[in-house]
Amino acid sequence: MVNRTFVNALCGAVFFCTLSSKGLSQHISALSEERYMYLHSHPEVSSEEANTASYLKSILSKAGFTIVDSLGFHSFAGVLYNGKGPVVMYRTDMDALPIVEETGSPFSPGAVMKSDRPIARMHACGHDVHMTTWLEVAEQLIQQKNSWKGTVIFLAQSSEETGQGARAVVASENFKKLPKADYNIAFHNTPELPSGTVGFCDNYAFAAVDMMNITVKGVGGHGAEPFRAVDPVLLAAYLVTELQSIVSRNLPPNDPAVITVGAIHGGTVGNIIPSEVELKLTIRSYSEDSRIKILKRIEEIGNGLAASAGLTEANYPKYTLLDMSIPSVFNSPEMGKMLMSAFQGKKMPLSVMPAKMIGEDFGVYGTSTHIRSYMLWIGTTSTQQSDCPDLEDCFTGKLHTSDYFPDYSTTIPMAVETMRTALITLFNTRPIPITHSVSPSLNKSKQ
Repeated sequence: MVNRTFVNALCGAVFFCTLSSKGLSQHISALSEERYMYLHSHPEVSSEEANTASYLKSILSKAGFTIVDSLGFHSFAGVLYNGKGPVVMYRTDMDALPIVEETGSPFSPGAVMKSDRPIARMHACGHDVHMTTWLEVAEQLIQQKNSWKGTVIFLAQSSEETGQGARAVVASENFKKLPKADYNIAFHNTPELPSGTVGFCDNYAFAAVDMMNITVKGVGGHGAEPFRAVDPVLLAAYLVTELQSIVSRNLPPNDPAVITVGAIHGGTVGNIIPSEVELKLTIRSYSEDSRIKILKRIEEIGNGLAASAGLTEANYPKYTLLDMSIPSVFNSPEMGKMLMSAFQGKKMPLSVMPAKMIGEDFGVYGTSTHIRSYMLWIGTTSTQQSDCPDLEDCFTGKLHTSDYFPDYSTTIPMAVETMRTALITLFNTRPIPITHSVSPSLNKSKQ
């Protein structure tokens, strides 16, 4: 059960609206369905999205967008100038996951592609929904150019799943040549909401992610004579336990974090004390203050345990932060207020979502380039089945699982309406001045 106090603190006052979506398109167009089926059946994993990028570029180019390439891996942007006004960037991700699909879909990769082996590629995070929506919104903006003024940047990003795509984009020379965006927007699909329902979470919405390896050193020896050795297995066990005290005893309770030791490797047989043990961690946090404190405390605790075991500084643990770190996603409350008002005016079904400890490299744009940003949620779970008394009973798989299959025929048209409305709202709103960091510390902001 979600802790409602926690949701209030991170996402603002609870608002849940089950307004009828009558009058809104709930039927996918034949063209969008064709595109979705193609993208779903031809997934490409992180940094390998060459064909996917080519497919998207061809459609955007024919629609009238100017293509800006070489934004890191296979990332690119389509730029459309439509008079003087705000600059809005709309990002989609392109990569799939290395999972064999088990949905039974007639257009799954395994059903469409001929192969002697199972095809371990699948859009298990719904990026095919993101891309299909993105393409139709681009075409609708072209058709409705009289309803907005400004410059739109349609950004297609590689390697979101590895946390390296957005960093490659902002580091590229061609990204620096793009118009400076006033707003940045995206959405993520979720089976936790009914199909087409729009989810909001102001302030921190996704966690910063760090992946770390720790090599705990010791002095090897005979298992029968541990007094002649310094046992790194025992030190590693102490360290795993002590790391859990960081969140509970070093961070404020309104600033959540997670430290998980997901793997321990060391030793060969039971009667040999090894010389080292390796721990593999994931660290999740929201504010930069907490992230820095966690990383500092990990080293302080590890070094203290090594010293207490009699090891010299040369044999203190080795801490390796992997090249996968991404910042938290901070959703601008000002943007959230504007967008919610626009969606309410269209009587769209809305919900407030709790902040998540999962990572999303969309936060790189707000942190690195100081673009005011918002990532919406859009539901993908159909509630039309007769055996569906509770939403969780309707789940068609969870994100990152082999049986995730969204209710795309309802989700995509509602997502198109959502993102088209969001973009036109932002174009028709004077850019909000940024007077502070776009991702402030929880200790310094009202939550």
